[in-house]
Amino acid sequence: MNIHLCSISFRHELVSFPELLDFAALNGFAGIELWGAHAAAMARRMPMQAARAVLGMRRRGLKVVMISGYVPLLAETEAIYDAQAWRQWKNLIALARMFESDKIRIFAGHTPSAQSREEDWQIAAGRLREMAGLAWKHGIRTVIETHPGTLADNLASTLRLIREVNHPMLGVNLDFLHLWEAGDDIASAYQRLSPWTVHYHCKNVRSRRELAVFSPDNVYAPGGTRVGMVPLAEGAVDYEAIFSLLRDEDPRASLSLEWFGSDPYRYLSEEIAWIKALPCIYKLNSASGRLGG
Repeated sequence: MNIHLCSISFRHELVSFPELLDFAALNGFAGIELWGAHAAAMARRMPMQAARAVLGMRRRGLKVVMISGYVPLLAETEAIYDAQAWRQWKNLIALARMFESDKIRIFAGHTPSAQSREEDWQIAAGRLREMAGLAWKHGIRTVIETHPGTLADNLASTLRLIREVNHPMLGVNLDFLHLWEAGDDIASAYQRLSPWTVHYHCKNVRSRRELAVFSPDNVYAPGGTRVGMVPLAEGAVDYEAIFSLLRDEDPRASLSLEWFGSDPYRYLSEEIAWIKALPCIYKLNSASGRLGG
């Protein structure tokens, strides 16, 4: 099982990329999911440091597992799409190539599936097909996240989007909490999406009534509340069952710990230690020789 930390967890911290790599290596992470904003800042202001970091990752056996970015997929007109989304997509591809990552994660628009028009589905599918085709020319997979407020906000809508895009290099970043939030059965959703799932996001919440803590307006704000964000072992989603499922079905699964709360160094080090100590993971670790393999 390959566990990664998200650089977005350090969005309100004063931390350098080399420091994150040191921390990842020390704590047994397989690498980093690099926030697009962080990748772009390094490419613009510190390209030599970025190049040295990539070399350092190779030596340590670490990798940037995925670039997590955003594009205005449903820009109102083709002219705006060409000027904004397509340009941003090409920039994300360039960043993925710079950091030697083979995946870029984006959201499928910013409107809930139930509120989207048929025209929105057609436009999104056509644009995603085009984007996936361009990315794959560079060996990069286009990844859609299961996320509220998008065309992939539940199991049924995600399956519909996959079917309508109909591109072999469109993958899914399965966020367990968000599918649970949508009311889907996690085990069933996992099985149905497994042919397309290339990565997982893991986070937890204390109760359903506190799910708003993950709304973008709150979670990205430095002064936003963090009440309700809890470690994987302490929340409403049963991650022991999830890791047992991954052990049985996908023992080399690639996942990220998506922490938006305070003190990310402490949280992430404690969280990966907890995962390693789970009986289902300990047995896998003992058999393979290391957790990251």
